Amino acid sequence: MPDNFKFIEIDKEEEYQPLLIRSDCYFTQSYFYGECQKDMGRKVRRFKVLKDSKALSFFQVIKYPIPFGKSYLYVPHGPVTSDVSTEDLLKFFKSKMAEVADQEQAVFLRFDFYPSDNQKIIEKFFKKAPYYSYRSAFFQSKFDWALNIEKSEEEILAGMHQKTRYNIRLAEKKNVNVKMVSGEDLMNYFESFYALLKETGERGKFALHPKAYYESIFKKGFQNKDIVLFVAKYNDEILATHLVIFYGDTAFYPFGGSSRSNKNLMAPYLVHWRAMQEAKKRNCKWYNFGAIDVGEKVKHDNWDGISSFKQKFGGQLLEFGDFYDQTFDPFLYTLYNLRKRIKYK
Repeated sequence: MPDNFKFIEIDKEEEYQPLLIRSDCYFTQSYFYGECQKDMGRKVRRFKVLKDSKALSFFQVIKYPIPFGKSYLYVPHGPVTSDVSTEDLLKFFKSKMAEVADQEQAVFLRFDFYPSDNQKIIEKFFKKAPYYSYRSAFFQSKFDWALNIEKSEEEILAGMHQKTRYNIRLAEKKNVNVKMVSGEDLMNYFESFYALLKETGERGKFALHPKAYYESIFKKGFQNKDIVLFVAKYNDEILATHLVIFYGDTAFYPFGGSSRSNKNLMAPYLVHWRAMQEAKKRNCKWYNFGAIDVGEKVKHDNWDGISSFKQKFGGQLLEFGDFYDQTFDPFLYTLYNLRKRIKYK
């Protein structure tokens, strides 16, 4: 094992700095995200890898329980690393994660290196996870939709579908007002946010996380100015709410909901536009709409409508690297995947 690598567990927030490696890394590797996972009763451990005393990688590992007193470990859109092209790093990572897995009684470790370059080298050391096993509320998406917002507002609008531009202007003309909410004011809007999220989920027939998960995010926002709720109102009625997380050079839109009431006012279109405008003020390069379904590899039921909506704003498809698994209990790993295959065949 190369002696110029060091594997260090991190306990303090100020020492966990994945943005030093890549400004475009996903917010699921942020300290804040890990703390939300802890609020859900999951164990989170954070690490950094040094090479010649220089930080090469940061990542956090989330532990999920499964039957028989076992667990699996997941690194969502990580490890964040500056270089995955060397076999020495992959050997080192594999060896150290085997030690972590033994401590946690883990059946397997799942990850997707960020960035996802050099997958052929990764395949020399790790098993590619079957696509049917991707489908879980706990795993991050294979495909996202994102819009580069470095251009002028006029150029961004010009790149949108004509109907999208029309709907934004219609909402403005009809006096839909969008308010930014953050800090200690966030919790005052939580019940309204969750009610619209639940209504949207029922309408679109897609599952939600437990209510406590969203509440944890709002509570974390009390001291985090980068967690912002955009609230669209018409008179005193809340028509739409979008949660946006500003992290690195990206504004992420993970959750949102809208009401069927006054849907002809097109509030969701204006909310996204106001969020993009704020992202530009914060010097973000990207506005990430979150997961979409592209009809291949990983198919999600009932995602057609929401995927089409996001794409109407213009932008591009982001395809993340495949999931890779490091297996520690082959028998239970096979049972886990068999259950997934039966459920999602």
